[in-house]
Amino acid sequence: MAAMVNCSYAADQATGIKEGVTSPLPLNGMVAAVKNGKLAFVSDNGRFVFQGTVYDTWSQKNIESLRDAELAYKTIDVKKTKFQVDDLNPLTVGSGDKTVIIFTDPFCPSCHVLLDDLKKVEGYTFKIVYVPLMGDESSKVVRAMQCIKDRESAQDVMLGQAKPQSIVGKAEVPACDTSPIAKRIVSAHMFGIKGVPFMIRDDGLIRLGYDKGELNNWLSAPGI
Repeated sequence: MAAMVNCSYAADQATGIKEGVTSPLPLNGMVAAVKNGKLAFVSDNGRFVFQGTVYDTWSQKNIESLRDAELAYKTIDVKKTKFQVDDLNPLTVGSGDKTVIIFTDPFCPSCHVLLDDLKKVEGYTFKIVYVPLMGDESSKVVRAMQCIKDRESAQDVMLGQAKPQSIVGKAEVPACDTSPIAKRIVSAHMFGIKGVPFMIRDDGLIRLGYDKGELNNWLSAPGI
């Protein structure tokens, strides 16, 4: 969530507010809290209370309740942002009416499990975005995925059918355009992605992490 905060600090009120009902926010170190019917935004150590207006520029509305805070924390309404996943040159799997965006890394074990499961799901289009989040070797593989001449080998790696290192050092297309990789890194930072797999459902519901066999249940679960 991109947020603009108009705030004042009231450290002496933090203890009382933290005793009320709270909801996390997609802002590092912040929660929304209610005390005596009033909404405030509190640092996670309880020291600072931010009183005023928080405006979510993605959902285009003020955060005025714990429900609003919960929605901001658990969803990303991609349709209301300027984000275009196809600008990141994702791997597309499936051709269903509903689109699911998946950020992944070539060395992420649970991501490979997810890839195996999504191949069995119908009715969805999966946009798989490889981001080099796990170090230098990931960076080499993600570049090779983008630049290698042998596109079939690149796709085998992206689909988890070949080892990531198998395409590193192979012949690349001349003047390879790596700008989609830079856009992926910027997008991952924008969405606050700190681990993979990170999924965004068609209705905006997000999920971090994956265990085998859970995809269908998550896709069919009601929204929040």
